[in-house]
Amino acid sequence: MQGDVQAAERFMFDTLQRDQRFELFYLVDRTGTQISENIGLEKDSASPSCKGRNWAQRPWFREVAEHLTSHITPVYRSSATDAFCITVSVPIFAANGQLHRVLAVDVRLSALV
Repeated sequence: MQGDVQAAERFMFDTLQRDQRFELFYLVDRTGTQISENIGLEKDSASPSCKGRNWAQRPWFREVAEHLTSHITPVYRSSATDAFCITVSVPIFAANGQLHRVLAVDVRLSALV
């Protein structure tokens, strides 16, 4: 998750193939700008890319950036699938200990209950 974004995207997709509890993965840089595609099993080729979009004001990013710890959102309805989910976001640190990226994953609520 620290290096090549394409390798990270392959890893996220492989993880989705193995574990259907996850709905969507995305990777953002330390400013909140999405650097990966949305990685999900239910990809609509007509849907626009979120790569380049800035999520800095979203609680799942802001909490990680401010506290440098993982964060779990309250339950909400996914804009990608319209299903109920939570977002788990985790910091990824550079070798110098500074925040480098944030990995976010939407988890299907139906898979947890």
